[in-house]
Order: sequence, then structure tokens, then C-alpha cells
Amino acid sequence: MNGKTIGIFLFGLVVVGVGAYYLGTKTAPVSQSNNVIPVITQQQPVATSTSQVTPTVQVTPQATVDETEALKSVVKQGLIAEHGTSANELTITVSTISGNFAKGMASASAGGGLWFAAKTAGAWKLVWDGNGVIQCESLSQYPDFPASLIPECWDATLNKSVAR
Repeated sequence: MNGKTIGIFLFGLVVVGVGAYYLGTKTAPVSQSNNVIPVITQQQPVATSTSQVTPTVQVTPQATVDETEALKSVVKQGLIAEHGTSANELTITVSTISGNFAKGMASASAGGGLWFAAKTAGAWKLVWDGNGVIQCESLSQYPDFPASLIPECWDATLNKSVAR
């Protein structure tokens, strides 16, 4: 190896090291989703004339901060469209992202309520918000919404609460 090649190689190692340090200092995500983020997990030797290492990348599903922020923004915009500009004062939190489905809270100093969202065609959409009983009819377009997030709903035809 000549001097220029060694310099480029060392520069590459520095870039990988800085990236590994950066990934190692990031805070843990809120919850998991179907997004994938490469995570550097270990280093393995490369067969060369000198003992060198290269990172191994493991792909792990994790919710990203960007995904959570996008979800909050969509929920807030949906609440404003549904309830007017006063909803702009609400604080939106995400408590669970389970695949293409999510739930959280919208709160203000005077109280708040739940919201549920679904990702369809790659974009989040507010499905339901409020307090009280969720009408089963509200979920008819989302038959795969996990029962772990919404275990029961009100069936107006049967006039009773039903397990999902």
C-alpha cells in the first residue's frame, strides 16, 4: 500500500468511528415500527496483509425520531381540521407505534383525549380522536388495527360494546 492509500484508509476508519460514536450516543427511540435503521454492531477482521477491521451492519426495526415527529404533525393537522384552530394549542404525544398503527394523547391545560392513527399508502392518517367509547364503525376501514391498541369498540347495531 502506498502513502495515499493508507491515508484514505485511515480517513475511512475515522469516519466509521465518528459514525459509530454518533449512533452510540443517540437516545433510545419511543417505540418500534417497520422502519429500518442500520446499526453498527461489531467489527470483524478483514483478510489483508495487515490486521484491519471493517464494521458489520445489522438492520433493526426501530421508530425514528423523524417518524414520531411526522406522526405528531399529521395528528395535530387532523385535529385542527376536525376541531378548529384551538386544537393548535394541544400537545401531541405518541405512546405506541405498532407497525402501521399508532396511538397517543392530545392534551392541553384543560384536559385531553386519545387519538389513533394508521399508515396507509406510506402516510399517517388520523383515524379517531376523543374521549369515551370508540364506535366500531370508525374502525371499519382499518380491520387490521391491532386489538392490543383498541381492545373493544361500541357496535351501534348491537347496541353494546364488543371485543375486537
